[in-house]
Amino acid sequence: NGLDDEAGKVPVPVLQVTAGLLIKVLEYCEYHCKAESQNMSEIEIRDWDEQFVVMDDYVLFNLILAANYLDIKGLLDLTCKKVADEIRGKTPEEIR
Repeated sequence: NGLDDEAGKVPVPVLQVTAGLLIKVLEYCEYHCKAESQNMSEIEIRDWDEQFVVMDDYVLFNLILAANYLDIKGLLDLTCKKVADEIRGKTPEEIR
């Protein structure tokens, strides 16, 4: 696995993403890599995803920005779906 190699370590600046958000992004990526390699069920992955996006709106919106900036489509789709689910059926006043 290339992530464990000492020789190839080069710092990559990620100026648009805070350390805390980067940890969340890595948590998502690591889980989904593991899920794919272990052929986890869609139900198991969906359950994990649903728990992963349980966070306050500030973190959620910043995670959307980080996923977009880092071009992580699965995470971007998941976080945007969470926002869509939260505002579905609400009036504009309730959303504000």
